[in-house]
Amino acid sequence: MRKTGRATISWIGRRGYTGKRADMKAKTANLDVGHYSTAGLVCSPLLRPEAFTANRLGDARKEWLKSCHLITVPPNGFDDDRQPIGCHTPYMLQTNPQHRHYGCVALVEMGLLVPRYVHGDYDLYALIPANQPFDPTKLSVRQSSLVSTMSPQGLSMNERARMPTMNLQHNHDSLPASLIPHGQTHTSVLNFEGPLSFQVANYINVRICNTSPDLLGALMVNHGEQVNIGAKGLTCEPVLAIMSRQRHGQSACILNTQEAHEEFYRNA
Repeated sequence: MRKTGRATISWIGRRGYTGKRADMKAKTANLDVGHYSTAGLVCSPLLRPEAFTANRLGDARKEWLKSCHLITVPPNGFDDDRQPIGCHTPYMLQTNPQHRHYGCVALVEMGLLVPRYVHGDYDLYALIPANQPFDPTKLSVRQSSLVSTMSPQGLSMNERARMPTMNLQHNHDSLPASLIPHGQTHTSVLNFEGPLSFQVANYINVRICNTSPDLLGALMVNHGEQVNIGAKGLTCEPVLAIMSRQRHGQSACILNTQEAHEEFYRNA
């Protein structure tokens, strides 16, 4: 598992919050400033740059631009306890300066959901079958699309201009006309799943759900493992390796180097 921020962990399983989906590329804030509670939540680096450390702010601004077309920015914020009827995007930005999550992003699914503020998810680096050597360059990977629904006709001209058309997929050819909501567009991101992706994601999410008051709050594994994307994903970064059986009296260890990764793969 890749590094998960401590602040993110504090929001897991709580009512009114949910893990970041693959369509949301924006970064989580890593600072609380004043009376605002933003650390661990997806936050606008344009509205709240002070919620990011200097070494994180540049990347946060870059990643924000990849997802801002999915986020409605209301002039006066929104009510946490009411569905934002009429919203035309999957997400909304809390713009009420009196709100403790001022500047944070909430999942609303075009007004179908009561807002749930988005925190970081669990990023799995690799899933390794037990008792056999593992070669991340020879994985059997299935490519799929994770789809978000939007209604561009309901957006302003400025909001439409922010939408990167290269990411829009009109899936109308594969659906009966009666099932296509008028004026809706589907935006999708690629997802790469290995043989164990679904089973492990389901296991982790269900275990969290057993202690969570909110099903959406339990969704912490929302996409495939990093190594599934190919050579670009083989970063050998520091990860937490959780083992099915103890080694040297331990059930988990940190893999800090490429050598540690490779040794672990050989003796899985």
